Amino acid sequence: DALGKAQFGKISQRLDQGHADLLQQELVAKGTAGRRYWICAFCVNQHASICGGFPPAPQEGTLAHQRWDTNRRDTVTGELHIACDCGEPKRVGSAWSDLSELNKFDCMMAAMQRAVPSLRQTIAIDVGFGLFTRVWCVAELVQANSSGIPQDAYVFSRRDLDANRGDVALYAKLATLTVAECSSTSPEDKERILAKIPDISQFDAQLQALIFGSAGLIGQHLIGFDILYTAARTAYRMTMAA
Repeated sequence: DALGKAQFGKISQRLDQGHADLLQQELVAKGTAGRRYWICAFCVNQHASICGGFPPAPQEGTLAHQRWDTNRRDTVTGELHIACDCGEPKRVGSAWSDLSELNKFDCMMAAMQRAVPSLRQTIAIDVGFGLFTRVWCVAELVQANSSGIPQDAYVFSRRDLDANRGDVALYAKLATLTVAECSSTSPEDKERILAKIPDISQFDAQLQALIFGSAGLIGQHLIGFDILYTAARTAYRMTMAA
């Protein structure tokens, strides 16, 4: 974002190769080194929520169990994350709803928009596009869109969106998304978010428009894909969103 790149794959590689200092120099040269970002993973107090352990394991052999096991391991070594023993009281679940920092993203976004009129939402879309299957992420995307917060989406590589490579599975996956089937580490979190959505079909329609619309998150990245095919799959939902 700060370097004005639509893809972040090469930047990721440079960071992995230890060239953070060179990237910093480029940011200074562009005059964007002082740009500020709110990153929930850093700004939310994890010690008051999830640092002390892992949620209960889903049934073995299910996709949910596979995801749960993946999330509790280091993505490089495969070893289990070490639980924190900080002793900070954990404010999670319905009993701590008022004090929890995890369930107020909509209020936080509204407050930031009032305080910073130039606020934008920056979205880094992962290689597997799992972002669109996580209920928290989807809810935040639609909240920003509904609030009129400008959104900028970045992909690892545009090759992942090149239908000329012969794989349209990604498009089929995205075109049939529904928030009702999105996942969350905590089933209670998912129930709480879904309870805030008065009309799931309308929400899904907004999500499809947000993703595939001409000014959508990935509309600008589509390569060689029959737009009429995409439109045929999503026209009903996008019409409802309008």
